[in-house]
Amino acid sequence: MNTDARYIVWLLDQLSSLGLDAEALAANNGISPSQLEGPDQVVTAEQHQGLLRAALAASKNPGLGLELGLRRSLVTLDQFAYLMMSSANLRAATEAGLRYQNYTGRFSGGQIIISFSEAANEGCYQIYANPSLGDLRLLAIEDVLTNILTTCRWILGKDLPLSRLNCDYPSPPHAERYSEIFDCPLQFDAPHTELFFEASILDEPLPHSSPHSAKLYEKLCEEKSIERNRGDVAWRLWQMVVRDPSQPPTLEAAASELHYSARTLSRKLQAQGWQYQELVDRVREIQARRFLSDPRLSLSEVAQKVGYADSSGFNRAFKKWTGHTPKAYRDALFAR
Repeated sequence: MNTDARYIVWLLDQLSSLGLDAEALAANNGISPSQLEGPDQVVTAEQHQGLLRAALAASKNPGLGLELGLRRSLVTLDQFAYLMMSSANLRAATEAGLRYQNYTGRFSGGQIIISFSEAANEGCYQIYANPSLGDLRLLAIEDVLTNILTTCRWILGKDLPLSRLNCDYPSPPHAERYSEIFDCPLQFDAPHTELFFEASILDEPLPHSSPHSAKLYEKLCEEKSIERNRGDVAWRLWQMVVRDPSQPPTLEAAASELHYSARTLSRKLQAQGWQYQELVDRVREIQARRFLSDPRLSLSEVAQKVGYADSSGFNRAFKKWTGHTPKAYRDALFAR
């Protein structure tokens, strides 16, 4: 997916402030000054990722993603940021943020999917990062984690009250930086990457809430999201599946709706690091975890909502996805 030139301009400024030769890094990755001049200009995913790899190597800082997320500016999100800030509360801002998470065209919403659940007085942002990110996976996750903190600070006017952080990767060399930034209990080598916080803050009125502004910015985000994602088949297929994960379209039906042959759709998905069934299962897993956090739903109802006619099939699938049975996962949620 292409990336807005505005973000790249900001990124180059940040790399310069960290003592790197940003102009040389850009030029070495084929990013020309003229490519960054217009508000509607874009940089390709290959150029963006090449720039990040070069910055990682030049900075010799494996925790560069943490620092970039902390430095994130409103200017990199424009009307998407204003939509979240003008929402009624953090719950509404989160719903909008997840709906348009691929708005800016970087990792989020494509190779990284953020979801939300709530249980036992905790809210939880869950982060799935596609293994196809390879050597950029840690940087991308760290950037998203600290960007969540920065974005919530804009929205709330104060820090998000964190309760704990789980990361699905080994403790990195810069783990001490995590303690400084997140200031909450940490667990590495966890089954999933999850950022937990006190759920009581979800329904507090936001300082910049404006219902009419929120409607305006939502319309603008919707228009840009549609325009941006015409060629992003993984995102478009994700939207089709999430409408009703109990009855996802077949590969053939999805291809027909997207005006491709099944073979072409499979090839395009592969180019974005996805297999068709893997994407369907990922949607189902995320939705299942959300439904399991709702104590009003029985396990059999959750199974039906994600497309399993009986609990045994759902149990097998959920254990394959998460390493836990649905009951064990729910029990752990509510034991916190």
